[in-house]
Amino acid sequence: MMTVTRLFFQRLISDWKYQYQVWKTAVDWIVALYIVIPFLAIFISVYVSWWRAVPEWLIYIPLNMLLGIILVFAWSGTIRIFVEDADQLFLLQRKAWISRIIKDSLSYSLIYNLVVTSLLLILLAPFLLMHYGFTMVDIIWLTVFVFVLKNSIGLAKQLLELRFKGWSQRIVRWVMFILTGVYVRASLAVLLSRLGLFYLALSILIGLLGILLYRRMKLRGTFFEDIAREQTAKLRLAKFMLQALRTYVKKPRSARKRPLLFRKSNLLFKVRNPVNGLVEMCLKSELRNDKDVMFYLKMLGVSIFFIIVFPPNYGWLLWFVFSIMITNFVYLFWQEAIKDPFVCLFPWLPETKIVAMRKAIFFMALPGQLILGVVVAIKTHSWLGALGLVPITILIGYYVAKIVSLTKDCS
Repeated sequence: MMTVTRLFFQRLISDWKYQYQVWKTAVDWIVALYIVIPFLAIFISVYVSWWRAVPEWLIYIPLNMLLGIILVFAWSGTIRIFVEDADQLFLLQRKAWISRIIKDSLSYSLIYNLVVTSLLLILLAPFLLMHYGFTMVDIIWLTVFVFVLKNSIGLAKQLLELRFKGWSQRIVRWVMFILTGVYVRASLAVLLSRLGLFYLALSILIGLLGILLYRRMKLRGTFFEDIAREQTAKLRLAKFMLQALRTYVKKPRSARKRPLLFRKSNLLFKVRNPVNGLVEMCLKSELRNDKDVMFYLKMLGVSIFFIIVFPPNYGWLLWFVFSIMITNFVYLFWQEAIKDPFVCLFPWLPETKIVAMRKAIFFMALPGQLILGVVVAIKTHSWLGALGLVPITILIGYYVAKIVSLTKDCS
């Protein structure tokens, strides 16, 4: 006889088998024998060496960077609810079953997050103990803190997705991310200095997790949103592998009736020629694509974060490195725009595409490079560098874009 508990475990085991089959398609016995196993052996050897002596490169890694890793880890992932499309034919009429599946799913997510959080802190333990001044008790409390934080964020993001849509949701998520970062930094600071305040911060977080769990269990009318979220979580690994093999086709985005930018489609360049026309189409296409814009802003935010947490002496070096990274990322935007079916209707000459690619990449990367330069100038108090920031950024950005355009295939 089928019970709700048996149904949940069937779905859980089915998900494990599916993820295993996805891994199996990419990691056959040859790959495992010649790549995975040697890599694991080398990693274990290196990890053991970390316990014997602190690696020299760790002196260049501030504690704030490890806190950034913890923050990104806690922010990633979601709380899975194991519901399927066919459940609307049967389970929706059995509210007790749906409620039990939600409870079992939340319990599984808590256990899963506890395991992965413990693995992360075990990996960071030699650094925390031997270099950053943590004790074993501190690491245990840090594990509890990250575990509670990860579950709280996963539940809060689900509730935000149901409450806000579009740009308002993204703005709220960014505010929530920034506030979480401040909270994590303050909590870990008091963990090392004032343990009583840390206990208070942890108690507040545990209370918040209890409230979020209660609201999620009592929440109704989210069946189809839960299905969509579950499918995304289930296919995440498969999507990643298809993207790595360049066989994944993005879901077509719906056209915006009134674009956020260039609503009247004014001309960007006074001189009209094939190069400027192609550059203009690329710029407008990407600036009207809210997903690409958000990706650009996220990449910029991560770069600013690393510039802030690293010592000031590395500011301009990081600016140069991240400028190159931004240029390579916007090249992907160019690739997306140039392969648009409408753009492919025109017989572009190869030399036109090369010049247009260099110009488009330069214009798309320049705002991010300037913003990073301003951050470095403020952090290092390098007012002389700030005065020459614009011309130097334009010069370096132009040559980096030129190098990227020459090394990439624009056919």
